[in-house]
Amino acid sequence: MINVIYKDVYFCGKKVIVIGGRFGGLTFAYNLKRTVGDKADIELIEKNSGTYLRPLIPHISIGSVEPEEIYLDLSNVLPRKGIRFTQGTVKGIEPQKNSISVEMQDGSVVRKDYDYLLIAMGAHLGKERVAGSEQFGYSLCEVEDVLKLKEKLESFSGGNITIGSGIFYQGKMPKPSVPENYLPRAESACEGPIFEMSLMLAGYLKRRGLEKKTKITIYSPGEYLSDLSKESRNTVKSLYDQLGYQLVEKFVLKEFSSDAVLSEDGRSLKSDLSIYKPPYEGHEIFRKMAGDLADDGGFIPTDMTMVSLKYDNVYCVGDANSASVIKLGYSAVRMAEIAAQHLSNRLGVKTHVDTFTPIIYCIADNPYGGFGISVSDNTLYGGSVSKAVPSPLNHFKKEMFKKYFMWTGGDMVLEKYFSGW
Repeated sequence: MINVIYKDVYFCGKKVIVIGGRFGGLTFAYNLKRTVGDKADIELIEKNSGTYLRPLIPHISIGSVEPEEIYLDLSNVLPRKGIRFTQGTVKGIEPQKNSISVEMQDGSVVRKDYDYLLIAMGAHLGKERVAGSEQFGYSLCEVEDVLKLKEKLESFSGGNITIGSGIFYQGKMPKPSVPENYLPRAESACEGPIFEMSLMLAGYLKRRGLEKKTKITIYSPGEYLSDLSKESRNTVKSLYDQLGYQLVEKFVLKEFSSDAVLSEDGRSLKSDLSIYKPPYEGHEIFRKMAGDLADDGGFIPTDMTMVSLKYDNVYCVGDANSASVIKLGYSAVRMAEIAAQHLSNRLGVKTHVDTFTPIIYCIADNPYGGFGISVSDNTLYGGSVSKAVPSPLNHFKKEMFKKYFMWTGGDMVLEKYFSGW
């Protein structure tokens, strides 16, 4: 137990460290603090001073959203809710000693001890695995990348555009302690952003009068949108036929050049503008812990309450968790809620613990088209839910979600209502 004073807030409780300030980390920290109060001294560590609303990052590239509209200053919003914030990069984790090492802004490395640790670091974007990515590839995943893409699109006057996903380096062993149907093998970690970008480009290019001057090719390392039902995939293929898009499957990204995208098996797609989602893999810090904290892919296996199979005071949620297949924000939020519920009980506050049930929830937006497609699908996990509904209302929902997220400082307390829209 520790007693500390931080920014006029008094803490007295178990030391809980949260690594990562996106959906999973924020949801866990907010929910735990709301439930247990001063029974937990919560410190969230993030390498950046703030975070962006990730589902809206691709929108920056077409100019429908500005970066500052979706930026949260964590150093401001977290302390106001009684959660300490530290800007730093985690360099090492020693779960045997209940400690982590953090490189601070001044370059110094400090050790931090914990009673409980929540890992929400996401996955590593393996740009370095794709030759030519730095010079010729335009990633959809980070703000600095989509700002480069925005500049490229603004100067685009027609030609060949490719959009695709790198491969998912999914771990195999040890498996998390969840039902077997929760663990499908996936060639791509998530192709939702690829699908959304393909819709957004249709509206963007039409707005600029370039739709007839542009050929768009979508590629996938496996079967495109394999996390959806066969019926939904066929609907998407029909939509692409109407738009004049070419779809190329089982195309494992290897290299970008100035005018082409190359696959591992030697195929080539003409490309004047190459938009992609990088390969997904576990962070190096976890890959080094394979067989201990992590699996052989650098992802962390847990049980259904998000507790590590190896260390019972370590939790993991979101993309870093090996049971998160496919990798998407909704899963991170649900996992974080369950982890906070479980830890609340351990801290002496009786709390119902939900059951983790994977399902795909997302909205693929087309701002300049004035509509979006809402998707809910659990067929990948053996379920029967398969809905893909196009509607102008879905664009409105995404706009409202943005306003809610920013207004609450990233607190997803109303998540269950959003998922039921």
